[in-house]
Amino acid sequence: MLTHRNKALLYTCLLSGTISSAYAASIGNKPGYFTNTISNTVEATITNTGQCSTTNSASAPGQCTNKIVNALNAASAVSGVVVIKKGTYTLNKISMPSNVRLEIEPDTILKMNQNILFDFGKKGGNADKAENIEITTTGPKTNATKNDRFIIDVNTNTVFQDKRMVRVGYAENFSISRMHQKDNFSQTPNIFLVADDNGQPGVQSDSGGTNLNRNVVFNSSYSRIPKKGYLADISGEKIATGYAVIQPFSGENLYFKNITGERGITVRIEPGSGLVTDRLNRAGPRHGAYRNIVLDSISNTGGFAAIFLKPHAKINENIKIKGITKGKNSTFVIWADSGSAPVWADTNDIGYTRGYFTDTTISGTVKHIITDVNFKSDITIAGSYFLPRKGIRNTASNTSNGNFQIFKLPRDGSGARWLGQPIAPVAIVSSYSQDNVGNDLVKRHDRPSLTVNGNIEAPSQASSQDLDEGSNNIQRKRYRKFGGRYSIKVNAAIQADADIDYSLLGLNAGDVTRNNPIIYRENAIDGTNRNGGSITSASEFISK
Repeated sequence: MLTHRNKALLYTCLLSGTISSAYAASIGNKPGYFTNTISNTVEATITNTGQCSTTNSASAPGQCTNKIVNALNAASAVSGVVVIKKGTYTLNKISMPSNVRLEIEPDTILKMNQNILFDFGKKGGNADKAENIEITTTGPKTNATKNDRFIIDVNTNTVFQDKRMVRVGYAENFSISRMHQKDNFSQTPNIFLVADDNGQPGVQSDSGGTNLNRNVVFNSSYSRIPKKGYLADISGEKIATGYAVIQPFSGENLYFKNITGERGITVRIEPGSGLVTDRLNRAGPRHGAYRNIVLDSISNTGGFAAIFLKPHAKINENIKIKGITKGKNSTFVIWADSGSAPVWADTNDIGYTRGYFTDTTISGTVKHIITDVNFKSDITIAGSYFLPRKGIRNTASNTSNGNFQIFKLPRDGSGARWLGQPIAPVAIVSSYSQDNVGNDLVKRHDRPSLTVNGNIEAPSQASSQDLDEGSNNIQRKRYRKFGGRYSIKVNAAIQADADIDYSLLGLNAGDVTRNNPIIYRENAIDGTNRNGGSITSASEFISK
């Protein structure tokens, strides 16, 4: 009689005709973030032949995709490995089952035929938790060169498309490693970690509330988030400035190591968009927030920043930046900004205010390397308020004074944003200055006694009432009514480019300090008027 395992082995033999253990190897354990639970037994090998040949998979991608999915499901039953041999494959979306490792030979090209390639733990709030999943290359994982990676190709000549190479939802204990992203300025993150929410609003009225100005219940499905993940040795090219090689909207116990990006942003720690359409940030300050995130050796070339921090309405805890964080010809190396807290025009608008990062440390070394200052680095509207005056005058924007129109700056590769030039290694524009977070009205810090519109008083610190989903009083589920204190400790050795005098990039005397390694919101340059949009000048930007 065939056992369950023998049936799986027979099935995968029929799929591939090959069973081997020569390739199997996990990236390895990362205590607290990922534990390998998969055997090193290869249950199926997919070759670049037949239905999965380059030609056949391009003309009928569903057939090869189904073959891979069937192999993964069979291997999942016995916690085994599926290997994809070197070649070029065109594939539809692959839903990864739990308890499986997918190993892809280096230099294999996986071309996307749909807007998502690998997907797990995301089913509209109904997914079972996806567990024990790894996507990596074949062969040993130590002492590997940058070329020892598989490639995901967005497979489009059109820029700014919706392309997510990997989407991770309600998942725990997963790893993605040794991947290169061949992007084309997509308008979504290439690796996207996001809550498996139910698609409903983040906040609803609480019919059981008792005589409070706002009685609401936050949608707990936004806590169905990725947890315990290790993402390492990942690179990307042609990354759009508003997006990233990797962006978790939410996550706990996530470790990102040796992530590199060309253009755009490498790792973007920003929950949601902060726009009025953002349901995640309406779900209270803690559902779907970041907790225990490590960013180890993150780098960027020619983009806006290697690391981007923005909390919107979430309270985020214990973010650690370590190793060598590097930007080569990037506008900044690290950018930390205030969150956006939009006002929604419905009865459940409970006065959302800015969230914050707490217990966040920049350590190791931050290096800014500059070899090209001629308007080649990516920039955002916020970053443009720090652009050097002389440099702006040398563009077509304005040849006579320091005012300029950002919309006349050169466009970036996506066509949706602009090109600037390197400005500083670190920008902490969540704070007015090193010692002053800003005007009380800006609400970038805690003011427990502050009373705001609607006469909703924030709790006192002594009351131990957070008035969110963590409150002991289930009827008191109003959002805290004060803004976020940033707690960013800078212990790093920050290296402005030793060969570049930043003041010669076009800064007028007194604009900023020569080779100042950290700039703050006060360093936005007066006279930077962009003639359009909700914030029209540097002075207004500073006041926000």
